[in-house]
Amino acid sequence: MNASRFTNPSDRAYDEAALWYARHHSGNMTAEEVSAFGAWQAEAEDNRAAWRAIDSAHHAAGSVANFPEMAVLLEEARGRRGARGFAPWQVAASVALLLTGASAIGLYGLASRQSAAPASALVQTYRTGIGERKTITLADGSVVTLDTSSTLNVLHWATERRVSLVGGEAFFRVAKDAARPFIVQTASGNVRALGTAFSVRTIDRGFRVALTEGKVRVAIPAEESQEMLTPGQMLTYDGAVIRRNLDGAEKATRWLSGELVFQNVAIADAIAEMNRYSTRKLLWAGDTTAGQRKLSGVFKTGDVHTFVRALSAYGMARIQTENAAEVKLVGA
Repeated sequence: MNASRFTNPSDRAYDEAALWYARHHSGNMTAEEVSAFGAWQAEAEDNRAAWRAIDSAHHAAGSVANFPEMAVLLEEARGRRGARGFAPWQVAASVALLLTGASAIGLYGLASRQSAAPASALVQTYRTGIGERKTITLADGSVVTLDTSSTLNVLHWATERRVSLVGGEAFFRVAKDAARPFIVQTASGNVRALGTAFSVRTIDRGFRVALTEGKVRVAIPAEESQEMLTPGQMLTYDGAVIRRNLDGAEKATRWLSGELVFQNVAIADAIAEMNRYSTRKLLWAGDTTAGQRKLSGVFKTGDVHTFVRALSAYGMARIQTENAAEVKLVGA
């Protein structure tokens, strides 16, 4: 294949091409979608270049479609559609990670090689277990700290540095490189930085960004939103609403020092957060109203014993039953 065919498509075009790729390979595109796909390609050379990049990278890599992640994504694309008849943006973003990442490793050279590198070489995956924290230094000098139960996929290529937070939370201290932006992609949006420090956490249908240094731009395709954050700010997207907190970043990143900060947090939500760090789970067996009582305090991650003692001391909960695997709590 002639490498001169490829241009450098925009992030928007890559995201849209990834969405179309998911639908195209789902096996159940409607006639209307086929027509809309053709119109999208005809709309701009940027769109056509992005589609060629994703499609060519897929074939050049040989077996990207056999990744477990891709199997899940295509299964979702077969069974789920968004309001406009497409697969959800979650699918689009994740497919973009796997396929534009494959292209970005060196699309210009990759597409013209006689034999492509194995797909397993295109993605490097880091994981942490429950209660585990891990620090990774990437090839560009950026440092990533993974929080409990987190998965990060890392891809390297010439024009940008892109990683995907598949689940959990990570703190990024990004090495400065004005020529290559650093992009953290989640299932429902991405965060772009040049040289800065921030955390990203996946939450249900959305994600949360907390910025401690520098500036980042947060893109949420489903809302057609671009948000700029400055130090100390936090942005949360729950799949429907974007919320900005002007001073929430410090509390949100205290897990880096092994602490969780609760400020007027419902007991049920605090329990869910504590459970992320411990194999011995807390279960709220009390009534819903009591579970919404507000709690404030600072607790060590994984320290279930002290947390339960504090609830008891506050007169907010008591132990109903407990064993090695779980502690069942009810209102005091």
